[in-house]
Amino acid sequence: MKQQRKFTKCPVCGVGVNTNNLAEHLQRVHSKTSDGGVVRERAETNPLNADTGNGQMEDITACVMALEKGTRLMASRKFKRAIKVFETIPEECPDIDNVYMLIGTSYIQLKRPEDALIYFEKAVKSDPDDPTHWHNLGFAYFHNSYFAKTRECLHKALALNPDKELKKNIRELLGLLKEALKLELADMPGIDQETYFKLEERFRKGIDFMDKGNLDAAIAEFKYVASTDKTSARGYGNLGLIYLLKGKLEVAEEHLKKSLDINPAYKPASRNYRALKKIKKKMRKDPEYLDKMKDKIVMRYF
Repeated sequence: MKQQRKFTKCPVCGVGVNTNNLAEHLQRVHSKTSDGGVVRERAETNPLNADTGNGQMEDITACVMALEKGTRLMASRKFKRAIKVFETIPEECPDIDNVYMLIGTSYIQLKRPEDALIYFEKAVKSDPDDPTHWHNLGFAYFHNSYFAKTRECLHKALALNPDKELKKNIRELLGLLKEALKLELADMPGIDQETYFKLEERFRKGIDFMDKGNLDAAIAEFKYVASTDKTSARGYGNLGLIYLLKGKLEVAEEHLKKSLDINPAYKPASRNYRALKKIKKKMRKDPEYLDKMKDKIVMRYF
């Protein structure tokens, strides 16, 4: 498959930039600002405050300078340090959506798409009328294998009348989505595209129920997935995980084995299966051992 691209918005000029070229763009086009020039001088000589709406005044100077520092670190490809700087910027600061976007972009550069997803979602919530944020969110969903959500986000981006360049990038990602779906469905006999999207939706519901501690509701969702797609290693794997958390160790072992039969390389099921073996051994001496281990058991997403 050809290499995927993700375009984002430069925090200084707003132009669409390939994230792989963002650092170069900041240095080449905005060298004075990135080195602490125009924006820093304005912030130091003319401090600004904004009413946050809750009776407090937010120091815009600190926000601007933190944003500048973070973008300089990104320009130097110091993405972990940039994230730490961006996370110091309060949510009440103007352009917080771009701060979230830059954190998400940094996580993409660090090859951590699950973390990027969290911040691109925050960017969309902060400014739902920006098509760039919807495109970025769709990109993150794509790399987390949430293809239904990818399609949804990209169509929302198109509905917001993006500029010519961004529209081209959205169309390109839709093309990659089509290719990826074709490859996925080739290994799922009897499953068409709409059924695949339905399975994804049900699996995400299961994950939400797990996060809320409603394990019985999660079981119902994962059972639907596993019964509809009998090749879903992740469906059986999460059923095994839930039964493990519920203390039904024999049932958990059955489902984890099924997951690994389908995909021996599925690491979450493999780790949880090893944890299950350890728990069974330890519980012979300490019946409370499972409760002590629950927070350490690996949970993964579809």
